[in-house]
Amino acid sequence: MARSVSETFLAAQQAATNTPYCKLVFTSKDAGTTVDLSTDSAAYGNRILLIDHTEEPYDDFATIILRNADRSIPSVKGYWTEVGYGYTTGAGNEYLGDGTNEPAPPRLWIKHQQTVSAGGKLWEVLELEGMWAKLREQVIRLGNPPLYTKGYTTNTIYEIIRVILQELSFDYDSGQTTTPTEDDGIITSLQPQFDINAQPFEFAAPLIYRLLHMTPSYLKALDDLKFEVKYPQSGDSVDLTFYSDQAPYFYEYMERVNVLVPNHFLVYGNEGADGLWSEYMVSASPNGVDQAEIDAYDEIYKIVLAGSLTTQADVNSRAAVLLARAKFEAMAGRMYAPHEARVETHDKLSVVDTRGT
Repeated sequence: MARSVSETFLAAQQAATNTPYCKLVFTSKDAGTTVDLSTDSAAYGNRILLIDHTEEPYDDFATIILRNADRSIPSVKGYWTEVGYGYTTGAGNEYLGDGTNEPAPPRLWIKHQQTVSAGGKLWEVLELEGMWAKLREQVIRLGNPPLYTKGYTTNTIYEIIRVILQELSFDYDSGQTTTPTEDDGIITSLQPQFDINAQPFEFAAPLIYRLLHMTPSYLKALDDLKFEVKYPQSGDSVDLTFYSDQAPYFYEYMERVNVLVPNHFLVYGNEGADGLWSEYMVSASPNGVDQAEIDAYDEIYKIVLAGSLTTQADVNSRAAVLLARAKFEAMAGRMYAPHEARVETHDKLSVVDTRGT
């Protein structure tokens, strides 16, 4: 769902000319020290030259370049921020995360800080990484040392993901700790046989990837160290529309149609206690099969072993999930537009192009 912004914020964003504002406060790990490098910083003034910020389904990162001619910017290595993009409006300086325009982007941590001297100029370059980077760094230690092996058989996928998140002091968004707002029917019901550190040692992100790939859902990073589950469907309502002839404008749009490869997911379940697969189950068509893609090109299989699934319904469901994820993750297009603060990852966007009509 697109972010909610005030009428004055939106009017400034869509005006022919505007005055950008950015709330950029860096906070130390112990929260004891803050460095305010916002547009209106009382201590440093406006030092911001560039913010290049990328958000992806499994990653987010940014590069911030600041003026530092007097070398007064201190070390902020390890500090965190939630970049408050905004504008100076008739209501004052408005920005994402100010209590009215919400939410702020997900949290970022400064992993690298560079002081650059060139051409008579001095710059400070900050390289930041987000919550998924932290998930890729942290080894999960839930069982007994030294192997930290832990097995689950009676917990749902949603519950196991939360256990992993809480190991990093992350959590689901408030109101969604037991059930997601967007429930795909699998993530809160399937209780997989799931082992952590069966092959020592495993990091948080790959564990979560494994769990999510049992479902058609995704995990979206939020501000304040929170996550929420997103379950995209073709029937979802449009969150935001861009136009070629009115605001919000787009500069360029490319629509891409792909041959789906693979287009037939064949899932085998029920390996048996002896692991010999003597009474296996296999997914049945049309689950995991896109016949239109097969007819258009060729039948391309992907074989998946899911030995812990012991019912035909679960085997069929896994095949359908894998097909749905393959379709959703195919690149459908690319758009360039002026900065639009309302857009979030996993939003459903529409493009109305009057060119050529």
